[in-house]
Amino acid sequence: MSGEAYECEKPPCLHVVVDYRRKRFAVFLETADGDLIHIPAERIEDAYNKIVALRSRRFREAVGSEVDEIAEDILGAVPVEEE
Repeated sequence: MSGEAYECEKPPCLHVVVDYRRKRFAVFLETADGDLIHIPAERIEDAYNKIVALRSRRFREAVGSEVDEIAEDILGAVPVEEE
């Protein structure tokens, strides 16, 4: 054990969890519910490379309600009504 703490103060969080003794790692997404979802590193690398390419073309990251707008318009997501 490395003594590293994998705490998520502002979910969602990405954790790169390392097994130093066996020289291996895994990436996990931690949700607000505390669920851990494994994400292959290759997918993270692909997404990062796309972000770098977009930023070099002067794109900016969506913020606030723009994020919901993109999710609805492009991904077809439906807003969840809170009770």
